[in-house]
Amino acid sequence: MKERKLQIIKAADKRFSKHGLGKTTLDEIARDLRIGKATIYHYFDTKEDLFFETISWETDQIIEEIKSIFNNEEVELRERFLNYFNFKTELHTKYQLVYEILLLLLKDSSLERESLIINQLIKREEEIINLALNYVYAKKIESMPASLPMYFVMQSWGRLFGNKLTDFITQETQPFVKELFFNSIENILK
Repeated sequence: MKERKLQIIKAADKRFSKHGLGKTTLDEIARDLRIGKATIYHYFDTKEDLFFETISWETDQIIEEIKSIFNNEEVELRERFLNYFNFKTELHTKYQLVYEILLLLLKDSSLERESLIINQLIKREEEIINLALNYVYAKKIESMPASLPMYFVMQSWGRLFGNKLTDFITQETQPFVKELFFNSIENILK
């Protein structure tokens, strides 16, 4: 990706994450970068095109971080899964735009382009988890259930939203809920 295009996407990411599509203008993004709005139009036909390219860029960043977690051979595989779930629990702070899109999709599933991008993210994530789980199950006599990779992916997204809900439970209960969840995951990986 060209450096200027990436700069525009990163600046747009900050604006879209903070103000959303409707309240962000290309003039603001151009001003943030100290470039003319025409430069943005050189790379993107519309603000909406920039918006969707920005969401796609964030999903690529998420996938790269997940790959990095599972490719870290210095850490035991069980620990990689725990790191993966911890990453997903905090995803809303680093990848706010994707998080906001997920919240929108929970309210309105008719958002076609957003839905396609998130669907692609989940499929790519499932492929990574599938590779990791195949490694675990290759050492076992039993075969891996076909739906297990998607189960892990859905549980990780559930942890993201579940983490937000733990703000409403007592402080004494929070560590127990997290420990119980991680123990159940460890039991699957044994």
